[in-house]
Amino acid sequence: MKNIWSIICEKSSIDAQTNLLSLFNCVEEIQLTIDKDKMPKSDKLVIPFNLQIISFWIIKDSSKDNLTEIKIDLVDPKGKILNEFLVTLKAGKGEKRLRSITNIQGIQITEGGRYYYKVLQKKGAKFEVASETPLDINLSYKILDNNQSSK
Repeated sequence: MKNIWSIICEKSSIDAQTNLLSLFNCVEEIQLTIDKDKMPKSDKLVIPFNLQIISFWIIKDSSKDNLTEIKIDLVDPKGKILNEFLVTLKAGKGEKRLRSITNIQGIQITEGGRYYYKVLQKKGAKFEVASETPLDINLSYKILDNNQSSK
């Protein structure tokens, strides 16, 4: 199998009659304003945002069943892997293409900057990068003044 493209979106839908895929709210960038006083003490912050990584694959040899393992890594701006998802893809005999949809609940971040969702495909004993999809996280901080009252 060969990865043609991968995209990040909030949700998707596949029409049962036509098998057409619709992508909703494709995500390239997230703007966050965080209350500095409520920041967790750990080096990671989890953003409660659900998304999907959708990949389109073509089958090189459709005369047989095809099976491949993929791994999706979330990599922070410093190159640290924050999360990984393992998925097995199967395409039956005669299938020429495949779509994979991976649901992700919550995004771990360490700082503002460019993150990547890397789709890696197992080749022999190792995983090799099949695609990289960037996600820019822009952070701004607010500090509540002690004289302000909360409503």
